Amino acid sequence: MAFYLPSACVVLLAMFSAVVAKPEGVLTLFQSNTDELQHIPMKYDSNNSVPTWLEGTLVRNAPGLFELGGRSAIHIFDGFAKVHSVEIGQHQINFSAAFLDTGSYTRSMKANRYAPEVTFFGVDPAFNELERIEAFKYPYDNTDVNVWKYGQGEDSVYAALTDGWVYTKFDSDTLKTLGVSIPSVNGVHMSQVVQSCAHPIVEPGTTNNINYLMVPSLIPGKKHQHYVLRIKDLDNYEILASFQTDKPSYMHSFALTENYAIFFAQPAYFNFMKIVETAMVDIDWLPEEKTTVILANIKTGEIERLQTDALFFTHHVNAYETDDGTIVADVVQFEEGFSVFAEYKLPMLRNITSLHNKPAKSRLYRYSIDLASKTVQTKTFRSESPLQDFLYKIELPIINEKYRTKHYCYVYGVILDFSPSSPLNGSFAIVKKDLCTPGNDLYWYHPNHYVSKPSFVGNPDGKDEDDGVLLSAVFDADRRASYLLILDCKTMKTVNTAYMPTYIPFGFHGRFFGRNWPV
Repeated sequence: MAFYLPSACVVLLAMFSAVVAKPEGVLTLFQSNTDELQHIPMKYDSNNSVPTWLEGTLVRNAPGLFELGGRSAIHIFDGFAKVHSVEIGQHQINFSAAFLDTGSYTRSMKANRYAPEVTFFGVDPAFNELERIEAFKYPYDNTDVNVWKYGQGEDSVYAALTDGWVYTKFDSDTLKTLGVSIPSVNGVHMSQVVQSCAHPIVEPGTTNNINYLMVPSLIPGKKHQHYVLRIKDLDNYEILASFQTDKPSYMHSFALTENYAIFFAQPAYFNFMKIVETAMVDIDWLPEEKTTVILANIKTGEIERLQTDALFFTHHVNAYETDDGTIVADVVQFEEGFSVFAEYKLPMLRNITSLHNKPAKSRLYRYSIDLASKTVQTKTFRSESPLQDFLYKIELPIINEKYRTKHYCYVYGVILDFSPSSPLNGSFAIVKKDLCTPGNDLYWYHPNHYVSKPSFVGNPDGKDEDDGVLLSAVFDADRRASYLLILDCKTMKTVNTAYMPTYIPFGFHGRFFGRNWPV
């Protein structure tokens, strides 16, 4: 279903015609799924043809196991990493799923119990004191956040990522784990804990990737060191810039322009003393402090710092430089602050009553950074109509990657809103937000269906920014099954669907790997 806005009538029709999701269907989305499958055929659900250029594999990363041997993860972030793939062709489509043989997973399977490791929100029953000490014997390698490809051709390496400096390599065809790597970087003195980012950015015009790592100081009063890296492959790194901060900010993503890597050092700080004490990731949220905007020139290594009001964010959308020297950066943030993470605890996600009290908390913001005047201007995207305001509450944003670092118009994202009082009546939607033409937004949703973060695949011969398709793994709560959704980006109408032999648990990120995409 595709909808054009503004249209109060259409929104009202959707609101009153939607069916409240069945409790058992919604809860399945957050349950463990231990099915491991390889190359199981799927069938398209209609005779509609898919574009001839759409050929490749969609890989989704999601936590797939939460309970083992009488002990359970408390938070969705702490489920064991599992990758799922849909190999897409013109007439044949295949599904595979496999757990990643990370250190945390293999230790736990051997012990037949959730083995000691540093977690985000702990386990139930909790680790005892000796187990908390044991947790620090091992690097954090539960790479359940994202997937990426490094290198080109036969030398390509596929890896699962998290926000630590660790890579779980896997075979893109069989999903077999090929090893866990914690690479060394010349010029960087690694410590036991090194933070990185699960969202590298392809450097436009190259096959390289840009990312950063933070080597925190565990000595009070000593600054924390950050390095901006060019990653040629998982064995070759180049330090482009470095900077220090007084406090270790949590930064799940960053932005890139032609000349700058942009970091929003938000006042959400790792508390390493508590992490050592509890074996859990502890972050202090101090909204009375400012956010420091750090611009690292990737060509000269120079660092610029500006300040803006406190914000808590997870995902940058895109950034670009204008002709007048202004840098525009679009960011999805949460006005409630870091507390939004607590809402992804499994007992809350599995309770239909608490789920229905979870409206979308994210919102799209635009920051205009003027280096000449050393100022940052903020624009909040809001609608005067309550029925249309949900369009600005996107999360998990993506763009056409050909427009990375460039002026762009379209951002696609998911509305993570479980509230039955929303215009989507508790279902998720994929939104196509037009940042250039007000009132030209589109969205797709279906009652009782829960979309995942889409992947944009562009027509290699297309000339328009929105010439392509979106791919999403959608959970059908009525059938308790997942299916591949292919949407036309121009119209946001369904091109085709194909049900999978098993469901994909709720996860955050994935990526399409094809001959012509990513760029």
